[in-house]
Amino acid sequence: MPKRILAFQPWDGGSHRAVRRAIERHAGHEWTFRTMPGRGPRWRLRLAGLAFATEERRRSRVGESPEADAVFATGMLSLSDLRATLPPRLRDRPHVLYMHENQIAYPASPRTRTRDRERDTHLAFTNLASIEAADRIIWNSAWNRGSFIDGMEELLAHAPEPIDPGWRERLERRSVVIPPPIERLEPSPAREPARAGIPGTDDSEHAVILHNTRLADYPDAIRIVWPHRWEHDKGCDELLEIIGEARRRETAGGPRLHWLLLGQPVQRIPESMRTLLEAHADRIEHAGRLPRAEYVRTLRRADWVLSTARHEFYGIAVAEALLAGCLPWLPDRLSYPELVPAAALGLDPWNTDFRTVDPGGHGVNRAELDRMIAERLERADATVAVPKLESVISDAIEDAEAQARCRAEGRRD
Repeated sequence: MPKRILAFQPWDGGSHRAVRRAIERHAGHEWTFRTMPGRGPRWRLRLAGLAFATEERRRSRVGESPEADAVFATGMLSLSDLRATLPPRLRDRPHVLYMHENQIAYPASPRTRTRDRERDTHLAFTNLASIEAADRIIWNSAWNRGSFIDGMEELLAHAPEPIDPGWRERLERRSVVIPPPIERLEPSPAREPARAGIPGTDDSEHAVILHNTRLADYPDAIRIVWPHRWEHDKGCDELLEIIGEARRRETAGGPRLHWLLLGQPVQRIPESMRTLLEAHADRIEHAGRLPRAEYVRTLRRADWVLSTARHEFYGIAVAEALLAGCLPWLPDRLSYPELVPAAALGLDPWNTDFRTVDPGGHGVNRAELDRMIAERLERADATVAVPKLESVISDAIEDAEAQARCRAEGRRD
């Protein structure tokens, strides 16, 4: 019998929104989502729980709040605040926390003032309070969970008074790792030719920064996708260095590399990205957002996906590029060892000919490497990940019902 789940999504943008849509599309339970736009992260973390609860109390007074067997919330709010202030009939339902990211491992922007960086440690404690308030915690990667535990232990070592050390045992006992649900890419030929133009972009007025149709006339160029947001935590400065190195190697007789910068630009574009766009425009085929269908077509005609991320709690955009047939140009850090097998780490287009049968020199041919990557990513397929996520919620509901029966029997005795 389907369970009724009331879900709170305070940051309904980007990969967070993609996860929500995948859940709705593949759900076996009955979900009701409350959402807020993806903006003002500090405000969301501190106030969204209270705001959602206030609205739910209003709905409850006028009979518009649905019955629910469980409450589901993502980590961009304070679950402790939400649970404490929801209507009583919801407060006692099992609460499941989905940790899409954690604030303790999120690198501070170089523009952030020291005072604000110190204040941001409170956001990590917001995460901890949410975890303590949850009956179950779902992490999208072991790296996400492990980086939170390690960072929190280091942070708490400086506390003026020690807190109950049992927080780690409770976290680990209540936690499970489930990759974020990723939709299968739309059917398309394995490789499509470059297109002469692109249709209008979707949801960002700053979507397309550069589109160079002339570069499609170089069939032997190696095409590299960089799918990240144009922000400090995605390593824009390292990308600039790599593209500069690619130009130097090309001048010395190395391969010609073309670049597809498909992540979302931001209002304040980092200086390294501005320099990159000015100095290397003749090697950039596209920079900026694309509509979904065009995005997938672009992934399918690329050869490699590069990550320079300084934090990556899973890597949905990288996973999609891999599913489209790109070879991984990934660092051996963060969540990437979970995303791909060891044979797929440490590759790059200078020391690897993607046309050969053994791209990494690991004794694994290209077909076998593709199979291994697809097998690793199968766990994140939405048709697999959503049922697993729902099974965790079902288990929490069953445990809560069993505890209620025990309490009732105890009162009768």
